[in-house]
Amino acid sequence: MGPTGIGKTDLAFQLYDSSDVEIISVDSVQVYKHLNIGSGKPDKTVLKKYPHKLIDVIEPHESYSTGKFQTDCIKEIKAINASNKTPLLVGGTMLYFKNLFNGLSELPESTEEIREEVELEYQQKGLKAMHDYLKEIDSLSAKNIHPNDAQRIKRAIEVYRLTNKPLSLLHQESLVEMHEDLKQFDIHQFAIKPKDKEIHRDKVATRFQDMIDKGLINEVEDLLNKKQMNSGKSSLKSVGYKQVSDYLEGHLSFDEMISKAVTATRQLAKRQMTWLRSWNRVIWLQEESGNNLDIVLDTIN
Repeated sequence: MGPTGIGKTDLAFQLYDSSDVEIISVDSVQVYKHLNIGSGKPDKTVLKKYPHKLIDVIEPHESYSTGKFQTDCIKEIKAINASNKTPLLVGGTMLYFKNLFNGLSELPESTEEIREEVELEYQQKGLKAMHDYLKEIDSLSAKNIHPNDAQRIKRAIEVYRLTNKPLSLLHQESLVEMHEDLKQFDIHQFAIKPKDKEIHRDKVATRFQDMIDKGLINEVEDLLNKKQMNSGKSSLKSVGYKQVSDYLEGHLSFDEMISKAVTATRQLAKRQMTWLRSWNRVIWLQEESGNNLDIVLDTIN
């Protein structure tokens, strides 16, 4: 685990070369086909050498949930274990990790009607108004969800309208323990932290510029031209894709798009670290340390 751009994938490749592991991607954007550059997805040549489970599993116009990830991930873990290999989960979608190991709240699926209703309000009123509204209906969720996290704010509002109950209350009422199939495993949790916050902030900016240079704008343009696709789909609400979509639709200038995407990515990295600091039983690794591979191998062997 670790914030975006910290070197998780490189360490996973080292482990793949050094031990009998199979990689499972824990990334809510890499599950989508055709979202390649902006998701930081390894290219086809790399994936041939280092195969990843749960990459390219659904079309960009489809929806994917935490519950679906849990089901798919446990299926892959069991299959890898049956082949006498070690499942290696790698990624930065902390909610996926949390619900996989700490239990999943059984929450209702949103309807298309309510999803569109909330999305329309978001487009008309803006993110601040939506977060203010969430404070009124569910102050605890509003406190725990970052004011810039549009996806989680909208989801909390959707749940409230589906159930007439705050999301925070439903979490308390319906929390399920760790999945029975995972209790048989020894689970070792490692997280890579930045050696310098400011250097990592600069690295995030450089990384997004590299994505633009590699053709991210054309990638998003192609996605928007696909049948059944539009900028309201969940896949294009993710960091980077949202800002480029807004640019292509004329809502942002090029410079604004770059600035907002870099800011959003930095905020994502900050949220990922906030999650991790509250994590139990995590083994911390240092960014770019030559000892990380040995620490992981010594722990799991």
